[in-house]
Amino acid sequence: MGEGDGYKPWWAIDKAAWREKFAVVYKLKSISEGRDQPLPPWSEKDVEEFQNSDPVYGPQLKLVRQGANIANVGAVVGGLATAAITFKYSRSAVGAIGAFAGGAVVGWALAEEGASLGLGLYKFNCMDTNLKFLDWWEKKHR
Repeated sequence: MGEGDGYKPWWAIDKAAWREKFAVVYKLKSISEGRDQPLPPWSEKDVEEFQNSDPVYGPQLKLVRQGANIANVGAVVGGLATAAITFKYSRSAVGAIGAFAGGAVVGWALAEEGASLGLGLYKFNCMDTNLKFLDWWEKKHR
């Protein structure tokens, strides 16, 4: 494994490869770059305006938001159900709190996967849809 045989250790991968592996981080970084002030908060009316104005990303954003709501409900239901069962049988508040946290994570994950399959969220990139909305929102408030 000398210098001339073309071997590169895992940490010596070029920047393009690292950017590809951590594309999510770079996309999120693009939201906040060059901005002194945070974006103003938006309302449901603003989201509906975007959904009506963009024929491609509008319906996708609606589905993404529905999927997020389903995942949130799944997290609450999973957390409360596991906490209740744990508290019923163990009478331990600490155990119920831990069960709530674990049940919320599992409930969120299962509901998110169910929403992804049921709503067809796997057919497009949800992060790109959200980024298009944020770009639209930023342009609207310049």
